[in-house]
Amino acid sequence: MRTPSTRHPAPIAAAVLAATLTTAVHAHDDDARKLLDKQAMVPGPVVRLGEQITTGLFDAQGMTLLAQIPLNNFTGVNSSFGNDCWGYTSPSGREYVIMGLYGGYAFVDVTNPTNPVIVDTVTGPLSDWHDVKVLGNYAYGVSEGGSGVQVMDMSDIDNGNVTLVRNWTSGGYSTTHNIVANEETGSLWVVGANIGNGGLIHLDISNPELPQLDGGWTDMYVHDAQVVVWDSGPLAGREIAFCASGFSGGFSQTGLRIVDVTNPNAPVLLSTLYYPASGYSHQLWISEDQRYLYLNDELDEGSTVSLTTTRLINIEDPENPFFVKTFTSGSTSIDHNLYVKDSVIYQANYRSGLRVFDAINPADPVQIAYFDTYPGSDSANFNGAWSNYPFFESGTIAISDIERGLFLVRLDAPLIPFALMETNLPDTIAPDSTDTLSVEVAQRDGTTISNVQLMADTGAGFQPYPMTDNTDGTWSTNAPAVSCDETFRYYFIATDTNSNTNTLPSDAPSSFYEAPVVSSIELVSNDNFETNTGWSVSGTVTDGAWERGIPAAGDRGDPNADFDGSGRCYLTDNEAGNSDVDGGTTILTSPALDGTGIGTPVLSYALWYSNNIGVADDTMFVDISNNNGSTWQSLDTIGPGDPAAGGGWNLYEFDLTQIFTSPSDQVRIRFRAGDTGEGSVVEAAVDAVSITLTTCEDPAPTCPADLNGDTNADFFDVSFLLQNEVDINNDGGFDFFDISSFLQDLSVGCP
Repeated sequence: MRTPSTRHPAPIAAAVLAATLTTAVHAHDDDARKLLDKQAMVPGPVVRLGEQITTGLFDAQGMTLLAQIPLNNFTGVNSSFGNDCWGYTSPSGREYVIMGLYGGYAFVDVTNPTNPVIVDTVTGPLSDWHDVKVLGNYAYGVSEGGSGVQVMDMSDIDNGNVTLVRNWTSGGYSTTHNIVANEETGSLWVVGANIGNGGLIHLDISNPELPQLDGGWTDMYVHDAQVVVWDSGPLAGREIAFCASGFSGGFSQTGLRIVDVTNPNAPVLLSTLYYPASGYSHQLWISEDQRYLYLNDELDEGSTVSLTTTRLINIEDPENPFFVKTFTSGSTSIDHNLYVKDSVIYQANYRSGLRVFDAINPADPVQIAYFDTYPGSDSANFNGAWSNYPFFESGTIAISDIERGLFLVRLDAPLIPFALMETNLPDTIAPDSTDTLSVEVAQRDGTTISNVQLMADTGAGFQPYPMTDNTDGTWSTNAPAVSCDETFRYYFIATDTNSNTNTLPSDAPSSFYEAPVVSSIELVSNDNFETNTGWSVSGTVTDGAWERGIPAAGDRGDPNADFDGSGRCYLTDNEAGNSDVDGGTTILTSPALDGTGIGTPVLSYALWYSNNIGVADDTMFVDISNNNGSTWQSLDTIGPGDPAAGGGWNLYEFDLTQIFTSPSDQVRIRFRAGDTGEGSVVEAAVDAVSITLTTCEDPAPTCPADLNGDTNADFFDVSFLLQNEVDINNDGGFDFFDISSFLQDLSVGCP
């Protein structure tokens, strides 16, 4: 059985963007499907709290509707459809929503959210797609309909005046899908524009009323992005862009690209990540601690997945992100735009409305509330909630709806007071209580943790062990002693002063962590492929055979780097472009590996395999031999639809004693990658092949008077002492002092 290591997660690659129209879906017209779902606006009067709210029209849980402004109330601009929204707080503290409409923007005073007032409008090109961001006193709006960047001055908005400074275009630039702002640095970017390959293009706004094109990352189309200042590690202080992207050279490569844009005229692609069951990488936002990224895919629901599915990606090292898991609201609608404030995720999900997830543990978001702006259906169609803005200091949340206009809501659901989070949990545990176990506690203001305990099973069921507060958010304790013939099982439990209790894992003790008991690990062999150690390549392919080298591409299913960071690995078709394994099978076979020695031999290797671009109809085979290749048996297979066929590095480990009765010094392993059909893209890579020997020895008895090792202190130990003249005090001889020391130990006895 294949056992991917949980300590070395790696990114999973993406499937090709499937076409549902009669022609292929292109970067700029993926939203064409929305046109098929267009419905007329739903008119009505402005609704305020206490007036018409109790009709039950809108389903909600844990949220209160404060007001609704249907689209027909936005006059002075074509308001037949709604789209994006953003927010602005003036120097006086008044709060405003900028509502995107079919023909421009409306500016709404929501300082009193139960009595919103439309203060002004700005006309723009007619388009279903408008997007707006704010820097300083200026709102910058863009549209698929043209007019470049609409620069809008809000310095007099408290008096009801918003001024369109100009519609700025330059060098043929006119249309844009989205606009991105980094408020920390004041940088402004456009994406999905009609220039620069639709990439991430920087605008110099040193003169805020007159933007200028100023470089950017234009390798491929970018649908949306978030740009932040990185706050830790080697990239600390750098400006990093996280891009929902993936269309280049007429072929979809949807996924995540992370780019260093500190110098927009010399951007550096740091990493590429594909993820399973992809449709179209649409929008993303990162957690406030910069550990995780939450990514919306706009075309997976109803196609590659059945429920609303959001990807959770670890970005602690932006050069090596990896897919962690998905989470869901449980609905069937399409997830669209999400944002994070105070460890809470606010996600606009078309027909199921605004979904709210508590992310006090950013790796495990939990839905706590929702407000559904589209009554009667949660199907995967492009109607309902387009976006939201949760960043007002007052707590007012704005939702922009395509057919029903602007909603103002309040979150009433209580937040999770604290959560337990993994730290560096051990792969193995020592039998002699020398390993330290730690857990991190994230808590909200006003929460005090009273105690944290390790619940450990060393063979007699789970028992509590108190943990020590390290005053840095972590708690730790030494692992208890455990016998070599046991598997160490454990979980954590914490309680606050209000008697709230949480565990890690969250459903413990139904699930728990476990680690084998190991005294030592000896590295017998480790091949990082920096030199040729005798691997051979054979097969029938016409193109794409295995070769040893530094990854050259990083696109269309290729790895962009080796697994262990040494530089080289074995990989198929190591060249940039659209070639891959074709016309048969290519086989990579190892030299003889030594599986003998004292201890348990464990074979491990890192494997990258991609077969979900195009037609996924091929299988990766891994075989193993115990007699230098005379006979082979299957070790693993990765077939069509397997998440591991999505690309990305995964580390696999196998106990050779579970495969062979007596592992030999003639163990060989081989990897068979083939393309046997038409329209399939197959890429593979192998790195870090190693064999280790693990051993375990129970610690010496803790009873000094038990000289004969029978766990008792009695007459037989006296006899052993006298017959063997044991030097108890280690002074080089046997005399009265040894007898005296032994008698003292004997009087204590054994515990």
